[in-house]
Amino acid sequence: MQEPNGNTIELIEKHSLKREFVFRFKMTLLILQRYFQNGLTRLNVFPKSNHLKSAELIAFSESELWNKDDNDQNRILTAGKVQNLRIAGIKLHGIEVSANETFSFWKHIGNPNIGKSFVVGREIREGCIVPTIAGGLCQLSNALYDAALKANFEIVERHKHSKVIKGSLAEQDRDATVKWNYIDLRFRSKNAFRIEVEITAEKLIVSFKAIKQAHEEGAKFSTQTTRHHSRLNDCYSCGNVSCFKHPAIEITNTPKSLITFVLDEKWKEFDDYIQTIATENDIYIIPLKQNRFLKTARYDWTTKHEKRVIELKTQAIYRALMQRIHSKMKRNAFESSIVLDKRMAIAAAARIPLECTHIVVSQNLLPHLWKTGALGGRTFEVLMTRLPIEKLQEQLDFAYTKHPFSKTLKDFRAPESLLELENKALTKAQSIITPHTSIAELFKHKAKRLPWHYPIVEKAEKKKGKYVLFPGSGLGRKGAYDIQQLAKDLNLSIIYTGKSTESEGFWNGVDARNVSHVDYSNVAFVIYPAFIEHQPKQLLKALSAGKRVVATHACGIAPQENLILVDAGNYDSLLSVVTELLKDIEMLDS
Repeated sequence: MQEPNGNTIELIEKHSLKREFVFRFKMTLLILQRYFQNGLTRLNVFPKSNHLKSAELIAFSESELWNKDDNDQNRILTAGKVQNLRIAGIKLHGIEVSANETFSFWKHIGNPNIGKSFVVGREIREGCIVPTIAGGLCQLSNALYDAALKANFEIVERHKHSKVIKGSLAEQDRDATVKWNYIDLRFRSKNAFRIEVEITAEKLIVSFKAIKQAHEEGAKFSTQTTRHHSRLNDCYSCGNVSCFKHPAIEITNTPKSLITFVLDEKWKEFDDYIQTIATENDIYIIPLKQNRFLKTARYDWTTKHEKRVIELKTQAIYRALMQRIHSKMKRNAFESSIVLDKRMAIAAAARIPLECTHIVVSQNLLPHLWKTGALGGRTFEVLMTRLPIEKLQEQLDFAYTKHPFSKTLKDFRAPESLLELENKALTKAQSIITPHTSIAELFKHKAKRLPWHYPIVEKAEKKKGKYVLFPGSGLGRKGAYDIQQLAKDLNLSIIYTGKSTESEGFWNGVDARNVSHVDYSNVAFVIYPAFIEHQPKQLLKALSAGKRVVATHACGIAPQENLILVDAGNYDSLLSVVTELLKDIEMLDS
C-alpha cells in the first residue's frame, strides 16, 4: 500500500467482513453478559458534593491532550477525542465516593452511544486506530487508573490495551482500556474520596482528594513495568481506502487554527480588536443578526464572512422578552441576567466547532461557558465588559459603608458558585482584553488594554456654561449622593442624564433637572464621582467636546488633558477639586 506521496506503508492488520461480524457478535454477547452480572452486583452512582472539596490532594495524573504528530486529517479525530473528554469530565468532576464503595467508570458515564452527545473520536480496535463514537475516553480511564495506583486504592477491575500507543500511559503499564459496557474500570478505597477532572488548554488532569489518613493497604502493582509501543495502522494515513472500515467521508483542508468568537453586546473597542485577529475561516456566535425586521445595532458585529455567523435567535428573543417582564415585575436586573446569560452560553457551547482551538468570549457568558467544559482543551481570551463579580461586589460594599442608607448598593450580588467559576476562568484565560484602565490593572501580566473609542463631537463654544453635567442616574453606585451633597454645599445647578433614582424625590432641595440630550454649550464642566462605571461613553463624549471632566479612577479612563481623577468615595478630595475648578471659571459666589 502506498501513501499519496509514494511512500510504501505496511498494513499491520487486514480486516474482513467476516472478522467484523465475529467481533460484533462476541461484543453483543459480552454486553448482555455484563448486563446480567451488573444486575447481581450492587454498584452505586455517587452524587456530586463539596464535602471533600477542601480535603488534601492524595494523587493526580496528567496527560497531553493533543498529538504533535497529527496530520491535518487526524487532528479532527483528536479534536473529537478532546470533546468526548469534556463531556465525560463534566460527568465525573465533583463526584465523592463513599468509603469501601466501588467506583465504576461506566456506571457514571452511561452508554456513550445513546443520547450523551459524544462525537466521533478515535479508538484502538483490532490493531488499527479507527474513528468511532465516544472514541478517546480511554485517556480518561487511563488517568483514573494511574491516579488510583498512586493513591494505593484497591483495583477491582482493570483491562490493559491490546496495543500500546507511543507516549501513552500504556507504555508504563498504567493504562486501563474501557468498552461499553463489558470492559470497565473499577476501584475502591477504605476512605471516602473526591474525583476532580480538569481539562486545560494542553492537558487532562485527574485528581483525587481525601481526608488525610494512614496509607491504605490496597492491591500492589509494579511501577517499573515497561511496554513497547505498537505499530498501528490509522484509517486516515494507512492508504487502504478499499478497507470497509475506512471513513466514507474524507476530511480535508481543516484549518490548523480556528477561532470562535462567542459574543454578546457589541462594543466598538472590541469590534475593532476582533477585526485585527479574525480570518475568513473563523466562526462568530452572536445573539442576533441585523435584518429587515431587526434594526438594532446592539449585536451588529463586523464579520469576515457572513456564512460563518451562527445566531442564537431563540435564546436571544427569549432573553429580551424575559428582561422586559422582569423589569416590569421590579426584579433585580443583575440576578435575572445571570440566569438568562446561562441559557445563551449553553446554547453557544453546543455550536462551537470541534476543530476550534481558540475562543474569544464576552465576559457575561464566560463563567457559564466555563461550566459547560467548552473552554477545556482550548486557549481563550475574555472581552472584559465589567469588573470581575468579586471585585464588583467589594466596590459596592465599600460604597455602602459611605452611604449605608442606600437602597441599591446591595444590588449586583451573585451566588458564591458563580464567583468561583468566573475567578477560575479568568485565572486560566490567556489574555484579558479591555479598554478600562482599572480592569487592566487587575490583570497586569496578561491584560491587553485597548484604546477607548472617542466619538466625533463638535467642540463646544468657549463661553461659560450655566450647568454642571452629571452623566449618570441618581444611584449610589454612580456617585449620586456625592453630587447631591456637592450641589448643596456649592450651590450648583445640575443636569443629569439617567432616569433611575435611589428613591422618589431624591433630587428634592437641589437645582437639578433631567435631560435626554446634552447641549455642551450650556455645560461648564462634568462631574462623575462613580464607584462603578464600565463603559464611560458620556465622559468620552465630553472630553471630545473639549470639556473639563472630574471623574473617579473607577471610570477607567487614563489621565489626559482636561481630565482630573479622584478616588471614589473621597468626598473631601472631590469637594476641593470642584471648588478650585469653580474658582477658575469664576462661578463661585464671592
